[in-house]
Amino acid sequence: MKRAAVFSVVWVVETFVALFMPRVQTHKLLLTPGIEPLRWTLGRWRAWRTAERAAKRVPAYRAFLAEQGRASRLDTRGGIAAALSGLPEMDKESYVKRWSIPERCLDGRLPRRGVVVDESSGSSGTPTSWVRGPDERQATRQLLQLGFSRTAKDLPKQPFVLNAFSLGAWATGMNVTASLTESSMIKSIGPDRDKIVQTMREFGPDFTYVICSYPPFLKALFEDDRLDWSRYTIVAAFGGEGISENMRAHIEQYAQAVLGSYGASDLEINLGIETPFSVALRRAIAASPALSGALTRQAEYGVLPMVFQFNPFGYLIETNEHGELVVTIARSENISPRIRYNIHDRGHVVRMGPLRQTLREHGFDELAESAELDLPLLFHYGRSDLSVDYNGAVVAPDVVRDVVYGDPALLEAVENHRLISYEDDRGDRQLHIAFQLAAGAAGFDADAARPAVVAELRRLNKDFSNAIRTAPPGTLPTVAFYPYRTGPFRDDGRKLKNEYVWQLGAGAVAEWDLDLSWTAPKEA
Repeated sequence: MKRAAVFSVVWVVETFVALFMPRVQTHKLLLTPGIEPLRWTLGRWRAWRTAERAAKRVPAYRAFLAEQGRASRLDTRGGIAAALSGLPEMDKESYVKRWSIPERCLDGRLPRRGVVVDESSGSSGTPTSWVRGPDERQATRQLLQLGFSRTAKDLPKQPFVLNAFSLGAWATGMNVTASLTESSMIKSIGPDRDKIVQTMREFGPDFTYVICSYPPFLKALFEDDRLDWSRYTIVAAFGGEGISENMRAHIEQYAQAVLGSYGASDLEINLGIETPFSVALRRAIAASPALSGALTRQAEYGVLPMVFQFNPFGYLIETNEHGELVVTIARSENISPRIRYNIHDRGHVVRMGPLRQTLREHGFDELAESAELDLPLLFHYGRSDLSVDYNGAVVAPDVVRDVVYGDPALLEAVENHRLISYEDDRGDRQLHIAFQLAAGAAGFDADAARPAVVAELRRLNKDFSNAIRTAPPGTLPTVAFYPYRTGPFRDDGRKLKNEYVWQLGAGAVAEWDLDLSWTAPKEA
């Protein structure tokens, strides 16, 4: 199909969709089962249009393509999907850090009004600002409002949102408040259990409290015995990191629903959402090795994936040869477009048709027919860059390396380091920072080094510092120095490459003789 005809169809469809988006009742028509192939095709057409628009109007993207020897127009003779997959991937290092914010915006400038700036720190330690224009914020706001409204219609009482995500410049807390203010009562509290308890006491049990936060905070909140939780109606909404089904089951003792969303500050905070169907599917995968083998890469990655549904009309999500997700935001409203952006998360997409067929082949006929939405499924396995999540923050082994390299005494004494994420007997996700001492590191003062290590990690990674400050009781990171080839390092040397990250299941702490005696202080 010719470019002009495709782009004209896209314009007509987007005009039509804009009329139906604002209201929940009319928006249901856009998610009617049976038209998923149309949404899939239109999403790729939109991505094509947005990529060529960015190549024409965004100075940084134009220069980025020129460096790669790519034309500003796609050659679609081999198909649109092939043409899009031929565009170069961008990420924070190859694109964001190399050009200024205005250069990455349409026409090389920031609008004078209506721009909101939020921030992510990640593992690099240098805060990254993300600009979002009025049209983009409106689109994000509508999506969050619609998702909230679909949930709220089934709630027995008036909803009251308690936003317990980190506030300030962090993306999620800002956007949740800005998006849901028009749709519900909302109080932006941040991760403060005392204030949540106080608020719920003050307003009483006549509301459905939609509490939004990170999974560890939610678990700790519901274990607070200052409230009789059975008197309250609660929905728990989480983001920032995944959740184990054991932890979900624990939180479900207090909340009538526990659902998460998937997003990234680099892109948007709500790329995909958990639905009752996706949660049931994940539990089926966890219970059936055969089904897991047919649908997932759990055996390869060693982790049960989170499962989300997403709208292919809005996002083109691909998987590259390294198993990493590559995302294109298809809509044209964004003032700083993201075209084939690699957020270095591992995952893949399964469409509903093949998924249902696989479920039936493995005896899950009832589950195959239970999906209300025929949106595709996103299977997400966590970070590909060997990072770990801690209370909503991303911690990478590279930042630990920088701490070691920045201290002459550590550099001389430390042989290796490792981030160990594990689930304890209570279902809490814990972080242990382990250092292997060199064979000749006699007389090393570990007691003095531990607080210095944590202080430097907090200085380099502000998200990690905030995560410690807001950590629920009993979940502060632990730090230990191990003699050469002992504890978690006892098998080192058997492999060619060092292992810098471990994800351990419950009960593995005793097996590896982890020293958890020293806990990081809560305040910097």
